[in-house]
Amino acid sequence: MTGAEPSRRARWRYLLGQYAGLLVNLTPPLLYLLALFYAPMSILLVMSFWKSGYMTLEPAFTLENYITFFTTPVYLKALANTFVIATGTMLALVVLAFPMAYYLARMHPRHERLIIYLLIIPVEINFLIRIFAWKIALGRSGIINRALLSLGLIHEPLKFLLYSKFAVALVLVHEWLPYVVIPLYLALKGIAPEVIAAARSLGATRWDVFRHIILPLSVPGLFASFVLVYIPMLGEFAVPALVGGPSGYMLGNVIENQFLSAGNWGLGSAIGFILLTVTLALVALVVKVAGVENLL
Repeated sequence: MTGAEPSRRARWRYLLGQYAGLLVNLTPPLLYLLALFYAPMSILLVMSFWKSGYMTLEPAFTLENYITFFTTPVYLKALANTFVIATGTMLALVVLAFPMAYYLARMHPRHERLIIYLLIIPVEINFLIRIFAWKIALGRSGIINRALLSLGLIHEPLKFLLYSKFAVALVLVHEWLPYVVIPLYLALKGIAPEVIAAARSLGATRWDVFRHIILPLSVPGLFASFVLVYIPMLGEFAVPALVGGPSGYMLGNVIENQFLSAGNWGLGSAIGFILLTVTLALVALVVKVAGVENLL
């Protein structure tokens, strides 16, 4: 017993030394997430099952809020709008960002830094100022319509430039482009030029190189862009509210309206969790289909 006791103490001391630092580092962020994310989300989840009306909540379990959402055409149309706008915008962002990221990764380091600075600087401007700037530019008397009129390309202002799905998608592309370019740039930067040169020397065409080397190795960057951009876009409400109009109405606007205008917190919570559930399902689907877990 005398020899076993010191051995047990030494083992506990060793384990404490191994995990004490990890516990010290993990405890603050875990407490932060618990207090400011999981606790409020849990409260909203409970509220989504309560009976609610204008500025009233009754703590009685009901599925009425969820049934209301799925049986109200306006809400379903907003859900469809949300995915149409977010998906179209994400595709446009990838098409624009991929060549930018590719050539950025192949530039001289001095030029790389300059382009990265130019990409990041607009992000530092308050996003509301950027949205209002676009609203002015896209208006009937905005700079775009006036330029087209003065060039004789149109005879009356283009109405679709503002208060439309197009306007929402255009502003979202401008808002989120750096967040797609940078992850793709980092992924493409890791591809050694020698690999591409070896493929070309073996007879691979440019399309073969892109399809078999560049695209597969850029999947982690594409997935990071999906998480950083597509998911937040599903909850957008400021851009659709300012430049979208009725046709650009998204689910984030419905949630905002339920909480701030209609005072129906139960329904707003239910809609929020419906959007969250669909978003998590999309992430799981992308991970499964793209096989991201094998590449990260």
